[in-house]
Amino acid sequence: MSHDDCLRTRGTILRTLENGLHEVALPNGKPVVCHLSKELAANPPELPDQTVVMLELSPFDLDRGRIAKVL
Repeated sequence: MSHDDCLRTRGTILRTLENGLHEVALPNGKPVVCHLSKELAANPPELPDQTVVMLELSPFDLDRGRIAKVL
């Protein structure tokens, strides 16, 4: 799937999980488990709780996502 086929939204970091995963809240409050995009994973930023990020979600699985950008 290309990056053009994904859903983009903002989210707020709730907490950092193990193995580079983060729990992120969508604007409606639903928690989603996300990983860093390749660009961010190359030089991982500090992502404390309550950081606002741009997410990319697959339309087929809305429970997992990718953190594309820190806002």
